[in-house]
Amino acid sequence: MKGIVFTLLNDMVEEKFGLEAWDALITKAGSDGMYLSTETYTDEELMKLVGAASEMTGIPANDLVKAFGTYMFPQFYAKYPVFFKEGMTLKSFLLTVDRVIHVEVRKLYPDAALPDFEYEDEDDNALTMVYSSPRKMCALAEGLIAGAAEHFSTEYSLKHDKCMHKGDSCCHLEMVFAS
Repeated sequence: MKGIVFTLLNDMVEEKFGLEAWDALITKAGSDGMYLSTETYTDEELMKLVGAASEMTGIPANDLVKAFGTYMFPQFYAKYPVFFKEGMTLKSFLLTVDRVIHVEVRKLYPDAALPDFEYEDEDDNALTMVYSSPRKMCALAEGLIAGAAEHFSTEYSLKHDKCMHKGDSCCHLEMVFAS
């Protein structure tokens, strides 16, 4: 996993809970807490941090990962405004994730292990993102979608019945957008 994920997690914890909370988290996780945004770290490193945060707060790990995804979105917007075109909607943005954004990320970081998305786009007010990744971090995708919805001021509902955590081969993130 790219270090930017870790540096953003550090930023979120410090911003919301203070430096002491980050220090306690990395100590509990058995980490040195030194992350460079361009380096690659193991998935296990992130899961140790999430597990430690879950133990410390009593909040389920998936809920924490989703909240982190929601936090990440405005950070990505600030760092990479080139991916946001005038007049974009939540749906049009989401359709660029795999087709544009991930293509560009892979050019910059060929070793990046990004999830794959396919799309089922059969209605103007709906979209299904079919998520697959060995990481099974669909909660992060849900959080990023929530952050994007806030950014685009769009109400939506999300159904996530088909999920790799339930034994399915991929996750279906089925969204309906308010008109």
